[in-house]
Amino acid sequence: MRKFQRFLASVVALAVLYGVYRYSFRKDSEGNYLFLLPGEGGRSASDSEQQSSAVSSEREWSSVDPSRLANLTGFEYVIANDICKENGSFSELLGVILVTSYVGHDEIRAAHRQAISQQKLLSMGLLRIFSLASIPPTEKFITQAAIEAEQRLHGDLIQGNFVEAYRNLTYKHLMSLQWATQHCRGAKYLLKMDDDIVYDPFYIQNYLSDLHQSEEARNPHHHHHLLAGYVFRSKKVIRLQANKWYVSRDEFPGDIYPPYLSGWLYITNQRTARALAAESQKAGSNFFWIDDTFITGILAQRLQIQPTALNRWYSSNSEFLDCCIRDMKRYSYQCDYYVGPNGGNGKLIMEFIQELERCYDNACYQRPPGKSLTATCVAEYKQQIQPDHGTAMISQMKLRK
Repeated sequence: MRKFQRFLASVVALAVLYGVYRYSFRKDSEGNYLFLLPGEGGRSASDSEQQSSAVSSEREWSSVDPSRLANLTGFEYVIANDICKENGSFSELLGVILVTSYVGHDEIRAAHRQAISQQKLLSMGLLRIFSLASIPPTEKFITQAAIEAEQRLHGDLIQGNFVEAYRNLTYKHLMSLQWATQHCRGAKYLLKMDDDIVYDPFYIQNYLSDLHQSEEARNPHHHHHLLAGYVFRSKKVIRLQANKWYVSRDEFPGDIYPPYLSGWLYITNQRTARALAAESQKAGSNFFWIDDTFITGILAQRLQIQPTALNRWYSSNSEFLDCCIRDMKRYSYQCDYYVGPNGGNGKLIMEFIQELERCYDNACYQRPPGKSLTATCVAEYKQQIQPDHGTAMISQMKLRK
């Protein structure tokens, strides 16, 4: 009986050892042994998602040809900038502010710098860069030597080897996105804006911080596509040949544009910017010269990226912002808007941000009922968001949303 028990125990022990052997030295489909260390029985779902996200991100990045902008081949930087690589502290930025600027707008760029310095932005986790094209033959008030001196002084310019022109705005827009994805890959968000736009960097920084925290809490290893700003929907294509923004059917055959964002200011992320740049370079991606519509509308629709509407952020004219400045000074009222045009006043951004900073430091208050800007602000209506790429109207009226 004892011999049988010893025999049975030996059989069980051998079976256990064989099982351990089989587990520790499993083979893959090609007969290769998979040597597993303790605790490495398999990847967690989180590890798999992280690796998948990294591989997908790398694939999107590597599919963008840095020597191309859509259908423009032979692209090069006249002024290159590696500001994010030159200082490791910039590698984990919350966001990069990409300001598309006409090459001759040196005074407007100076106003942006006076309104809020690069050092202040960096303390908020933000970095600003101005995107320029090459000087056109008709430009008589700026020289390349002056642009290069501006870069040496401030270090915040990039410049492409295509000429400044309305029909080259798509190239400048794409250059901005591609530069950020190639040279500031650690930045979590990208904020693209025009140089004649006034904005609230403090509110936007808080918004981006909250957005990042919510994304990290939901899934830190997978970031969804992001296009957020003023959304235009069901906008008709202009077919009047006398109009500056006339579009032929060869350029765009449809009668209605897909939903797209105003180029005044919008927010995206690295994944989306890479995908848009890659899509613009694909064979069959017909170039379209109206940049906002092409990049945030046509390309985004092909990629099935839905825009997020932040329309309430935007003032349709600069006079609302003038009224905000007045009421911040007089009553310490918060402004109802975070983005708007400068109305031809390049210094408006300085006045607006300076009052905002005082407001944020000293706790301004919400406007009381019955004291909304639309009820109290009367001014000359000079500019409005132009979904159809038209021209501004001027008339005396009480301001409305």
